Amino acid sequence: MSLQEKYQSLLELANSNGTTYTLEEGDGVLHINGSAPDDAAKAALWAEYETLDPGFSSSDLILNVTTGGGDAGGGANTYTVEPGDSLSKIGAKYGVAWKAIFDANRDTIHNPDMIHPGQEIKIP
Repeated sequence: MSLQEKYQSLLELANSNGTTYTLEEGDGVLHINGSAPDDAAKAALWAEYETLDPGFSSSDLILNVTTGGGDAGGGANTYTVEPGDSLSKIGAKYGVAWKAIFDANRDTIHNPDMIHPGQEIKIP
């Protein structure tokens, strides 16, 4: 089964909810980069992804979806750290590598293994 077949229901949802996207596949990873029309559409995509890959443990999909037109400046999204979070877990939720989050927050995170509940971080 190809990755596009595995994530077909996610792609169909994106098509039906007005999300525009591009696909790239290589090295066993499917990259979906796109823009959802609103937060509800984006949340629906993440919910479908979690249904297909509970815990985001397969590491075979990178879902990078913004809302509206996106923000060319980067750092448009912020996230408030919750108990039990790690950069890897947060990265899986947003479809970015933990290192990208760490690099975007070097001004506030000095050790990637030590983030704290309540801390607000930028998601690149």
